[in-house]
Amino acid sequence: MKRRLSVAFLLLIGTFTYALAANRQVEGVVISSEDNLPLIGASVYVTADDLKKVGNNQSTIGVITNIDGQFSISIPEGVTRFYCSYVGYDVLEVKLIPGKNKYDITLQPSAHMLDAVVVTGYQTVERRKLTAAVSKIDISDQMMGATKSIDQALAGQIAGLSVSNISGTPGAPAKIRIRGTSSLNGTQDPLWVLDGIPLEGTNIPNMEVLKDIDNIGQTAIAGLNPADIDNITVLKDAAATAIYGARAANGVIVITTKKGKVGKPVINFSTKLTYSPKLNIDRLNLLNSEEKVGLELDLLASGYPYRETKGEVYRIISGLGELNNFKDGGWNALSSSAQSAINKLKATNTDWSDILFRDAFTQEYNLSLSGGSEKATYYTSFGYMKENGNVPNVSAERLNLVMKTSYKVNSILKVGASMFANRRKNSSYLPDSDGLTNPIFYSRLANPYFTPYNEHGNYNYDIDVENDVDMDFGFNPFEELKNTTNETTINGLSSIFDAELRFDDRFKFTTQLGLQLDKTSIEKIADEESFAMRKEKKNHRSNGVTYLPAGGFHKANENSLSQLTWKAMGEYRDTYNDIHEFEAMVGTEIRKTWEEKLYSAGYGFDRKTLTTKPIIFPEESQAFKLHEKAHVENAYVSAFSTLSYSLLNRYTLGGSIRFDGSDLFGVDKKYRYLPLYSVSGLWRISQEPFMACLLYTSPSPRDTR
Repeated sequence: MKRRLSVAFLLLIGTFTYALAANRQVEGVVISSEDNLPLIGASVYVTADDLKKVGNNQSTIGVITNIDGQFSISIPEGVTRFYCSYVGYDVLEVKLIPGKNKYDITLQPSAHMLDAVVVTGYQTVERRKLTAAVSKIDISDQMMGATKSIDQALAGQIAGLSVSNISGTPGAPAKIRIRGTSSLNGTQDPLWVLDGIPLEGTNIPNMEVLKDIDNIGQTAIAGLNPADIDNITVLKDAAATAIYGARAANGVIVITTKKGKVGKPVINFSTKLTYSPKLNIDRLNLLNSEEKVGLELDLLASGYPYRETKGEVYRIISGLGELNNFKDGGWNALSSSAQSAINKLKATNTDWSDILFRDAFTQEYNLSLSGGSEKATYYTSFGYMKENGNVPNVSAERLNLVMKTSYKVNSILKVGASMFANRRKNSSYLPDSDGLTNPIFYSRLANPYFTPYNEHGNYNYDIDVENDVDMDFGFNPFEELKNTTNETTINGLSSIFDAELRFDDRFKFTTQLGLQLDKTSIEKIADEESFAMRKEKKNHRSNGVTYLPAGGFHKANENSLSQLTWKAMGEYRDTYNDIHEFEAMVGTEIRKTWEEKLYSAGYGFDRKTLTTKPIIFPEESQAFKLHEKAHVENAYVSAFSTLSYSLLNRYTLGGSIRFDGSDLFGVDKKYRYLPLYSVSGLWRISQEPFMACLLYTSPSPRDTR
């Protein structure tokens, strides 16, 4: 026994050491070339394309520099470079040098840094006068790599923004947190804004555990094609709430899409083919059949009572009535029949990773046409993506169509229209709250001497994996793949109409009308011979006998969401004596949402005839809903304003305030229009005359060794 434990310990240490050796730890510091001072919150990352080349399935690896501009990143072996980026600076490619693990990185300001502006969704603000906590990133093919959605691409790109891929299922959303967890029970997801219009449907289902393989839900931006996105701005502090209202309590992510530019028509076509090798769990160093049988024998002989009934060894010995003989006399006390059956277990080795997973490919195609004249511009794009999962019968598809145009009516009036249409389809099999249907979870628990089929080709059920000892409640992953269906189809349409009246360089008036339509259809089917249906029957019993009819079940959800948003804003900005700068914005917003939900369920379902059977409930208390319909409407009226004053291009004071009106805030009228406001200031110390003197007399650059 001690020898086996020692071997297991050494194997564990060896596995850990191997895992560490497979990565290269790179450290360093990032500074600005302007003043040799550290850059806080600079992104240091490895692209998805470089990771794929070395067989790594991660979408990206990235870290953020600390208050001293320092970073530490673990880079897989085989990767030859990494990147460093910071807002207002050019992206730098850093080549990895063999044997060198410390790097001093100096970033150069972008040529357009002084003219950089930030789009907050309500207005465009010059970066030099920005007092709120805001980060902006430009979207490029290099940044996106092989990622399929924009939320996954944000990982490691922005300081204070955490991105976690909580499910490996194709089409699954990433969990995004801005500056940590802000609520225990309420939603923690940021507000998404598309070209100035806030989107509904931002809440991600609770998936803190790995039990639901495909309870993926959808975010408000799930249907957007990353190829159509120009840049992203993240609003992190109280200023975001003050301008967008209570919905922005968890931060705001503003998406600005591409648009047409003056010039000749430009056609862009791109395609990507991504290969994802099947999951390899060899590094886990799981027990093989001989080792697992040996462990079960050792535990049974030691008299350790905890879960001694788990494992086929116990069932063989106890089934032959030789349990006491074995505990008293060991292996030699067993009969030849028992020894033969146990030796047969040792000879059976099932590689669950090999049979449960597959190599997968993702194909993506994007086509766009853009151009225009001084009078009108246009942008049109078409995109298609098909992502196959490493689990058979699990996939996600996305079809996108974007049409944008703007027209200059005269010297003061410009109008525009945008349409974003998409269709998404996610296919999988039915999930389970006990976690059995998660193939990664199952592959780690299933006995290596267990086979999915018996000698007659029927399904085997490994009861050691189950949370229920009832054999009729058995689970087999291949049975579920064949006999259950879970499909989600979403059709989305977002339209934005806008107009701008610019009277002069000081004053302009803008208005936007946004329409969002989303229809979600979910179909779940379980045949009679499936774990899902057996569990359903167990949960609906009377006197130990199910009252559900023979057959499977068919469940359908039809959810529709509509949102209409109108907003109008007036902006004024002026400069006096090249010393004083004023900016003011006042606006109003009216928003209404409609949501309809329809649920139906049928039992005794037959796929061949598409028929169901009635349920005879034994008692009224045991009846459950087979059909349900709900309709919800909400309306909101808001007023908001921002004000900014700058002195000598060095001192800036800014503030924002918003009033939201809605019955959702309480029945008492005094709570319906409570204000949300923020005040912030900026001191550009680098523009002070004494800083120029200090920088000039600095004896040497900052020592970053």
